[in-house]
Amino acid sequence: MTRHGTHILLIDDDTAVLEMVQAALSHYGMEVHAYPDAAQAVDFLQTPGVPEFDLVISDINMEGLDGFDVIHKVKATQPHLPVVLMTGQASVEYAIRAMRMGASNLFMKPIALRDLVQNVFHLVDLHRELRLADNGLRGLVNERRHFLFRSDELDVPSLMHHLTDRLVPMGFASASNIDVIAMAFHEALVNALEHGNFELDSKLKGDLFAVEDPYTALRAKRMEDPHYAGRLIEVRLAMDTERFELEISDEGRGFDASLVSPLPPDSEMAPHCGRGLPLILLVMDEVHFNEKGNQIRMVLRRK
Repeated sequence: MTRHGTHILLIDDDTAVLEMVQAALSHYGMEVHAYPDAAQAVDFLQTPGVPEFDLVISDINMEGLDGFDVIHKVKATQPHLPVVLMTGQASVEYAIRAMRMGASNLFMKPIALRDLVQNVFHLVDLHRELRLADNGLRGLVNERRHFLFRSDELDVPSLMHHLTDRLVPMGFASASNIDVIAMAFHEALVNALEHGNFELDSKLKGDLFAVEDPYTALRAKRMEDPHYAGRLIEVRLAMDTERFELEISDEGRGFDASLVSPLPPDSEMAPHCGRGLPLILLVMDEVHFNEKGNQIRMVLRRK
């Protein structure tokens, strides 16, 4: 699982974090251009002849230009380029500001390297897919799509193209927020597969460089077990000129959805901020669950 030819711009004035994240991404073949100074990094990004970048990762709290300044400058010249932010302190209001400015994700420090690296994989692949998406359907007024997959045959990256290719042309997303909306859909699919049908517990996730990762090992085992592998994931997309709905159902045990509620603006984000349900609740206009808790319906309204 390498990403040779991928160029990442990494910005953090904490050299320890800078070196740690650079090492983690370089381990998978990525070309990481690391800068402790945000102004120098932005200048480099805008220099003629530099490589085409796939992603920008920046700390928020820095002297001089901060992470919000970085987003503003990046989106002003390259609106399709995803930006991921890192921070040591953030309230929900802080996270909402980042998402509204166009951040594709927000990670709390200390950084969970495994989650960050997987997020980078998803965003790099997604960014490349979206650049190829069909943008010629502006006259479309209504569409329904229905997908049904066995768990062991679900190809999330391929499905993502079919779930996101209408968002920008139909006005449900823009170049500045398509990445974060797509990541919310991605997280919902992964939740349905891994926590729903495979019944995996996130607490099993080990360190990125651990010799054995219990979470990955159990996932592979259940991918081969007919009891889990044969469970179905159903995806329904419904869209008209004003409303986009995506419904994802699994055959797992579900969870108590009554415990899920939007976080108050002044509450602190969890260490894995931007993952799973917190991201979905921040990004979607509406989020609904069925009584069993094994179905999620996400709604976007035309802006």
